[in-house]
Amino acid sequence: MDREVIHIEIMKLHRRGLGYTIIHKHLSENGFKVGKSRSCVDTMIKKRLKREKFLNQPVIEEYRNFDIEFVY
Repeated sequence: MDREVIHIEIMKLHRRGLGYTIIHKHLSENGFKVGKSRSCVDTMIKKRLKREKFLNQPVIEEYRNFDIEFVY
């Protein structure tokens, strides 16, 4: 729960077009508990984008027209 607030703030600022260095500075100045290194914010952004991409994939409900090859 505590980390969720940080993640929401990070993604809100990222969508505005801010870079991870400025986001880290903003979080530090506003009392968020974030790591000392600014690259921790970059890692959080990358993981969140990867997660969203994975979870928003289209669901394949059926397979059609495929062949099976046997390789010896």
